[in-house]
Amino acid sequence: MEKAELKRLVDANDWLWEQWWPALLALSPEQAHREVGGSFPSVFATTAHMVGAEAVWLGRLQGSPTASFPANPADMKGLHESWQRLASKRQDWLATADPNACITYSFSGGTSTNTVSEIVLHFSSHAHFHRGQLAGQMRLLGQKPPSVHLIGFFRL
Repeated sequence: MEKAELKRLVDANDWLWEQWWPALLALSPEQAHREVGGSFPSVFATTAHMVGAEAVWLGRLQGSPTASFPANPADMKGLHESWQRLASKRQDWLATADPNACITYSFSGGTSTNTVSEIVLHFSSHAHFHRGQLAGQMRLLGQKPPSVHLIGFFRL
């Protein structure tokens, strides 16, 4: 993957997040925390996992092989603020990122090595998977989730 393609994929991931935040922030605290089922019990828990996972991957990409999930803020607004800081740091990192560099990190008691491109593809795919879960969780809450897809970014 070329550097421009790497940036485009990160930008697409961030664009999708931006499309989702208004709907996530519109939930009441009770709705956000209501247990409706899924891999994570609530919209808040699913979103916290997604933001936390991206923070871990960014930490690994920035040279911290043992990066761990950050503490969760108490509400969706706090998660949004955490994501905004993360996205800004990721854009700064992206300015000098080498798509073909190998990153070694701790994983499940051992170590793994992947290229920067593989990691970016993974965290983007991971977010897509969980956005599908968020859509189902929001429907269970009687809410209408955003209808946006990765291809929408590429059509811009």
